[in-house]
Amino acid sequence: MPSFRPPFPSQSDWMSAATAGGRVAVITRTRDRNLLLGRALSSVLGQSHADWHLYLVNDGGDAESVEATLAPHREAFAGRLTAIHNPVSLGMEAASNRALAAAEAGGDAPCDFIVVHDDDDAWHPDFLKETVGFLQREENRRYAAVLTRMIRVYERLEPDRVIELSREPWHDWQPNLDGIQLLSRNVFSPIAFVIRMAVVRQIGLYNDALPVVGDWDYNLRVFAVGDIGTLDQPLAYYHLRPEATGSYGNSVEAGRQLHARYNVLYRNALLRTHLNADPGAGGAVMALLHVIADYREMVSRRLDAIEAAAPTLARLREIAEGQAALAGRLGALLPEGSVMAALREVADTQSALAAQVEALGPAIARQAEGQAQLARRLDAIEARLANIGFRAWWRKRWRRLRGRL
Repeated sequence: MPSFRPPFPSQSDWMSAATAGGRVAVITRTRDRNLLLGRALSSVLGQSHADWHLYLVNDGGDAESVEATLAPHREAFAGRLTAIHNPVSLGMEAASNRALAAAEAGGDAPCDFIVVHDDDDAWHPDFLKETVGFLQREENRRYAAVLTRMIRVYERLEPDRVIELSREPWHDWQPNLDGIQLLSRNVFSPIAFVIRMAVVRQIGLYNDALPVVGDWDYNLRVFAVGDIGTLDQPLAYYHLRPEATGSYGNSVEAGRQLHARYNVLYRNALLRTHLNADPGAGGAVMALLHVIADYREMVSRRLDAIEAAAPTLARLREIAEGQAALAGRLGALLPEGSVMAALREVADTQSALAAQVEALGPAIARQAEGQAQLARRLDAIEARLANIGFRAWWRKRWRRLRGRL
């Protein structure tokens, strides 16, 4: 009888690694943003969990300025800092790879987890304590990484300081991270994401061919080998400066066109790989997309009909209410008798009609909500199509990167 391994629970090479300790490799990439870098250094130094080592990669920025920013903190780091200066910029993902290589060559104190702390973001003091504690617990051994809630912090820069404008919760939070959502878009930032080093050794380095969306690519590769746990605590702060430009701008805010272009190029590359691996899969995908398009058209027609009927229903309601009011006035003016009885009957009929027209409003609202729910279900079906063969493709695609770290 042929052997069969059930797809649940997931099994992967990293799961056989020894129980992790608590040492964290913190990767920070910076370039000419020393006003923000000082805050990031304080964020790491302020952690209640002290078993970490910061690998700071200055990616082509002014080395003297970075060293000047580091100088007041050297004593506090107490040997837990490795500063790497790239003479020219290699890009975010190549900078991350330099830090990973340094972490692997760390000698007698290997790291058990990694996390990217960008130079403009920050942590709650208990971020590492809570995330490391989560991944160390035996009941969470199946999770390849853990994700916390984030707070978006909007700010404005002045020449010598940062002014906070407002805060809001991270709206993409899911108590159980759904891979379908992660396939559709990058739903979290690296500042909130701690990965097991055993997983990193299995999936390999960051893709330095991507000038942007490299963190999304890496998040997907982590997901390809294991589930991502979640901590329902707002422990990470993602800072945004919508008006900033140049080196102090957010890569997403300041480079929207670049992100949009590589978002499409990256998706196209995944689709081509899937079709090349199984050319016949295109027929099934096309058929399902056609069904989804038909349902979307049907939903659109029904919503258009509801919208077109709204003025008529409003006018009917207005007429019915007027007639009911008129019947009430007649009832107050005329004496009792057969004429009055007939008028009362008319009034009751008009009142019933008014009630029926009034009841149409909630029914229409319920129908509209039902159509909206159907549209959302169609979106989920469409997203699931992208998941066909995903884990198998990633496993084959990145196996050759094993051993590079």
